[in-house]
Amino acid sequence: MKKYLIALILILFLQTSLAYELKQGESVDFENRKITIVALQQSKAVIQVDAEKKIVDLGNSEVISGVKISVADILYTGDESSKITLNAALTYVCGDSICNPGETQENCCADCKCFGSNQCTSSGCIIPQCFLDEDCKDNQELTKDSCEDYKCQHKNIKCTKDEQCNDNKLDTDDFCSSGTCQNLPPICKTDEDCLDENPCTLDQCVNKDCKYTPVENCTPPKATEKEIEDVEDKDDEEQEAEEPKKNFFKRIVSWIKNLF
Repeated sequence: MKKYLIALILILFLQTSLAYELKQGESVDFENRKITIVALQQSKAVIQVDAEKKIVDLGNSEVISGVKISVADILYTGDESSKITLNAALTYVCGDSICNPGETQENCCADCKCFGSNQCTSSGCIIPQCFLDEDCKDNQELTKDSCEDYKCQHKNIKCTKDEQCNDNKLDTDDFCSSGTCQNLPPICKTDEDCLDENPCTLDQCVNKDCKYTPVENCTPPKATEKEIEDVEDKDDEEQEAEEPKKNFFKRIVSWIKNLF
């Protein structure tokens, strides 16, 4: 009875196939197998499944690495935009406890058992990193640690308080903002970093930020003779630049008066 049931499942499974439309050079994943269109011509195609490739004529079928490929149509344009329509169907049943031709540890480790301590996952046989969530603890407060398919996953979670954002760097301000950690570099480290050109302020670095405190009874020093001369020279240049404009307007006014 068990043999008949397996045979029935096999027949139903083989009758089910998927259709794909692919360009030359494109690939598609099918039942843990990789189908690649290597090259196209008007009436045939070079098709690769995993490491095996064959030539398949238009309207015909070929079994390539355990996958039955049927070419339904080819739109040949002479370049990479050429397209092919094909049907793909497995020639075996993954999960019947038989390592059939075309099945491997990568595409069906449920049938083709893994060696040694390797574990079977949806991606094939792997060396396990973990078995339980506790095996994946990274001692980071803002990550959710879990074991999925024998691999450790560390997903970031939102912060709720400033203490969770400490990056262990003395120079940064660490705080939690809208669920996201902010680690800002300091504006200053010493008072010298805050010096400005105003002699009437006390320039200080307080809590990594510059603070400018007005100095009482402070009178800014008078400008030096050279600074006064520079200002006067600038005024003279501006007056010289304005003089031609004034003369021009005077001539215009004089010309209008002479008209009357």
